[in-house]
Amino acid sequence: MKIILALLFAYFIFFPFGQLAQIPLQMTEVNVYIIDLLVFFILLSWGVWRIRRKKKKYQLPPLALPLILFSLISFLSFTLATPLLSNREVIVAGLYLFRWLAYVGFYFVIADIKNRYLRSQDLIKYLAITGVSLAVFGFVQYFLYPNLKPLEFFHWDPHFYRLVSTFLDPGFTGLILVLTLIILINLLFEKENKKWLILAMLVTYMALILTHSRSSYLAFLTGMGFVFWLRKNFKILIVSLLVLLFSLLILPQPEGEGGKLARTYTVDYRIENYKNTLTVAKDNLFLGVGFNAFRYAQRDYGFLKEDSWQASHAGAGADSSLLFVLATTGILGLTSYLWFLTRAGVLAFSQKNKLIGVISLASLGAIIIHSFFLNSLFYPWIMGWLMILLVCL
Repeated sequence: MKIILALLFAYFIFFPFGQLAQIPLQMTEVNVYIIDLLVFFILLSWGVWRIRRKKKKYQLPPLALPLILFSLISFLSFTLATPLLSNREVIVAGLYLFRWLAYVGFYFVIADIKNRYLRSQDLIKYLAITGVSLAVFGFVQYFLYPNLKPLEFFHWDPHFYRLVSTFLDPGFTGLILVLTLIILINLLFEKENKKWLILAMLVTYMALILTHSRSSYLAFLTGMGFVFWLRKNFKILIVSLLVLLFSLLILPQPEGEGGKLARTYTVDYRIENYKNTLTVAKDNLFLGVGFNAFRYAQRDYGFLKEDSWQASHAGAGADSSLLFVLATTGILGLTSYLWFLTRAGVLAFSQKNKLIGVISLASLGAIIIHSFFLNSLFYPWIMGWLMILLVCL
């Protein structure tokens, strides 16, 4: 158990290092991160610990059935797709499936040791600390490395004066900052260390604004809307909306399209991406193209450039998590995944601990809204964050 807790502590330490904690692989189609390995070793250590405690009965956590069902459908879709893939492609797709299974196992592990070795309130605070750390790293990047044009060689977007932090992506960074703010604002209601909470909120909020991420702004308003509704405090939503509008009015506008809030090229790109994903899904409606063989399906349909289809960071996913699920696991997978999300929302809404319930439901709402614009629900850091939150229910 000491090993498991140490590995979990290491997970929170490495979490805010983002893409900087990537493990180099020869396979350009897949990225493995230190947090992925930590999740795997936590799962492995827990398995050994469980075997040694034969007499201790294991009780399935509340979301076990929908998670197991979606995992089984994903495995089936992957298995049926393997004859159409090369050996290398099977390995890459299998690694994505293995990552998903590892994070599902992560949920089962934390659920098993929570209360006896961990408190829900402590897990929530650890998440908040990692989010504030990401914001601090973001300011370092924003002021020291505002121009990411050189990273275009490595197939990253050439952001200019946008806070991308260690994720090198303003959208995913923005969502983590939103989830952090949801926790901090709710902790403020508990009247704990108010001065430090307010300082942490200011730092995190300023970092969020500098991402220029419209999907993250929308996720922020969604999260605040849930907090207002659940706490029956109308002021929260009004203040959040006014502060956001004022912030956008005084927000620095860097040169280039990326910093323009009225930019339309990303809208056009996403519409095209949705159409492509629906085309793939329509032709593979029952079980999809295999979880996760989406990159190879896009290549075969001609949706990815021939010179960069392997290295493209967007090639393995769609700009909508639910469309991604539909395209890779079909109607069966989408139905089971929606069951998982619905069940999670019901559990959060009925949570007796108001702090945990509000944070979980507001965070889930923010993530789902954000996932209509990016593949947020399957981003490793978001998966880990979500699993930890859901364990607290």
